[in-house]
Amino acid sequence: MIDGRRVAVTGIGAVAAIGQNARSVWTGITEGACGIRPIANISTDRLTVTRAAEIIGFDPSAHFEARRLPMLDRTSQLALVAARQAMEGAQAALDGLEPARAGVVLGAAIGQETFDSSYKALYGENAKRLHPMTVPRIMPNAPASHVSMEFGLRGPCFSTASACASSSHAIGLAFHMIRSGMMDVAVTGGSDASIVVGFMKAWDALRVLSPDTCRPFSKDRTGLVIG
Repeated sequence: MIDGRRVAVTGIGAVAAIGQNARSVWTGITEGACGIRPIANISTDRLTVTRAAEIIGFDPSAHFEARRLPMLDRTSQLALVAARQAMEGAQAALDGLEPARAGVVLGAAIGQETFDSSYKALYGENAKRLHPMTVPRIMPNAPASHVSMEFGLRGPCFSTASACASSSHAIGLAFHMIRSGMMDVAVTGGSDASIVVGFMKAWDALRVLSPDTCRPFSKDRTGLVIG
């Protein structure tokens, strides 16, 4: 343990329903913007609840070369775009950094878009084969792995899995690993892309989804919202 070692946030990135960079997300928060809206990116014909905090207008081709996209589920795409923003803001802290002293700790997230489309092809369309990158796209540690590879970070690289607390635990763990001297720099946080028909139906089966909005501290709350 390195006693008293300070840990600082040197770069922030965000892609969310109320903005596709950290500045616009913060502006949305301070102005009380709401990202909950009718779902637009998927068919809602089979859904009971048709509202979510969905990211609208995110174009993967604007961020990735065509040859790379087959390797990336949407959750990894979002993680990489947010990580790029954070790394850009952290450049001063990265000068002279030893790659083995920098790592990635992200909240685990299954590639739900790949899962959903693969099962649809297999069971609904009788596909004989699935895409060869199906498993790497689905793995819960895929976002962390892609971030580490893109930036050449060779220190600890893994994901934490604790449901909705996964990303919070990842940030806390990264903090303690830096403070203890296990790493000097960590890219940490999380990403998720769960607004697909199969996953929404699974949540609907629990009967916990709100048909309108999210009121966590209200006596009139009607449930949670996927985002």
